[in-house]
Amino acid sequence: MEMKPNFLIVGMERSGTHWVSAILNNHPDIASFPTLPFSTEPGKNKIGEVHFFNTLASLDGAGADTLARAFSNFSHRVSGVFADVAALRGKVPDKDLRMLLVRRYGEYCVAQGGGKRLVGEATPAYIFFLDLIDSLYPNIKKICIIRDPKDMIVSWHFNLIRKNRKKENEPLTQDYALDYLEKRIAKEYKALLDYDGFIHCLTYEGLHKDSDTIVRGLVDYLGVAHSPHLIASMIENATFEKQTEKEDASTARRAGEENIKSGLRKGVVGDWKNHISEALAVKIDNAVRGLREEIRGKYKVANMSA
Repeated sequence: MEMKPNFLIVGMERSGTHWVSAILNNHPDIASFPTLPFSTEPGKNKIGEVHFFNTLASLDGAGADTLARAFSNFSHRVSGVFADVAALRGKVPDKDLRMLLVRRYGEYCVAQGGGKRLVGEATPAYIFFLDLIDSLYPNIKKICIIRDPKDMIVSWHFNLIRKNRKKENEPLTQDYALDYLEKRIAKEYKALLDYDGFIHCLTYEGLHKDSDTIVRGLVDYLGVAHSPHLIASMIENATFEKQTEKEDASTARRAGEENIKSGLRKGVVGDWKNHISEALAVKIDNAVRGLREEIRGKYKVANMSA
């Protein structure tokens, strides 16, 4: 068995990557991780976003302005699986270190696969490092989830509350919304447009509206067999209710119950209406309308309003 991933879920942030990963992971031939948010707390799920490629990019001099992560992240991410290799920096040539890290990443992916035929990993920041990914894994299959930017902004707002970077009752301001739109969402759109390869794109809204068709398309793209019963089972076992059953008891909630301190949210389509004014919604839509139209055309994305 080759020690490498077979596919990557490369974006977008706050757009349902854990949900899609969980759906795929419920296929008997597909392992996809993470299916729950990463946690550093003792006793909690450790298999989280690896951030491998955006950390590896720092070895070639990429800085935080490119959304690369500091090389030091290799010393502690995913329970320190890269720590011993990262400690070789300065002791071996960077070219050799790079290959050692790539080998360890492949081994880690296969280990997470648990013997399944295909294994994939989801880290939304990979959308900014598509060429690096291709240089290491030519023709690797890539999946991207596109979501209404207004709901993305709301989801990130609650993610900051979860991380104690915002107060629980702090409102979602226009300055915050437009800043996140410019510094993250618009950059993700541009990364998709700048990329010359193929990415299987789907929308969060489409996955909600027509789950069977979208999941069938995903499984066909990955080249594995399926049946109507299997597709239905994959979707059912990846629901918010089923996923919350898997979270550690310390999250203090019942299955399916919202918890503002959890990384899992129900992700209701159109939830932005409860947190963003109509006037701000118009500003957000107008700011990225052109980019979204280009993406819809380039990747032939259905269920994507401009």
